Amino acid sequence: MIKTAVITALERELRPWVNGWPSVTLDFHGRTLRCYQRGEIVAAAGGIGSARAEMAARAVVDKFRPQTLISAGVAGALIRSLKVGSVIRPNVIVDALTGSEYRFASGGEIVGGGILVSADAIAESPQAKSRLVEQFHALAVDMEAAGIARVALRAQIDFRCVKAISDEADFKMPPLSRFVDAEGSFATGKFVAWLSVRPQYWARTIALGRNTKQAIAALCEWLDKNVPTAKINDPSKMAESEKLAI
Repeated sequence: MIKTAVITALERELRPWVNGWPSVTLDFHGRTLRCYQRGEIVAAAGGIGSARAEMAARAVVDKFRPQTLISAGVAGALIRSLKVGSVIRPNVIVDALTGSEYRFASGGEIVGGGILVSADAIAESPQAKSRLVEQFHALAVDMEAAGIARVALRAQIDFRCVKAISDEADFKMPPLSRFVDAEGSFATGKFVAWLSVRPQYWARTIALGRNTKQAIAALCEWLDKNVPTAKINDPSKMAESEKLAI
């Protein structure tokens, strides 16, 4: 019996945590999803974006029937008090594209509560992040949590969200969105080729890589400490509503 399923966007967000775990593959929508399983826990990386995250979560729920579904991964800070490596537990997820809102109970082990907005593109500039704060009053941004929350709501299972900050509110990202393909994968080779002739982006790309590594380490440390003994919340505490009132 699987108690907890963890869904991230990319394999590297899981790798330090699932190192050495047995793996199985699932077929979903013509794609192969690699799932890592240890005891009552299963973990998978579904791809970048809400649609890919939702499809992966559906495949995992259909196969394993977990009691708890967790959206985990790295996120961008929208407020200056959140630093690289901060681990947050938002209890409201807002889909920026549709305005749908998902509320659920938060355990509050580290920073509990607050709003995370799931955007349809990478928030690459401080200006883009400021607009998300103004519109949604959110503390962080990702691209996957809303899709996973939808699956949990429809399946009437517990949902939780845990994110580690990889880029601070005033960090100017390289233009990464153009290298995310329709399959929710990041085209690393194309990005490296593009970057090689643009030295003006080298420093910030190196900084982002270093910060992301720190965030992943913090995320996996949290998962290692908390997921095996995670408490199951009442799924009736989560509900979908209309766009967040500002």
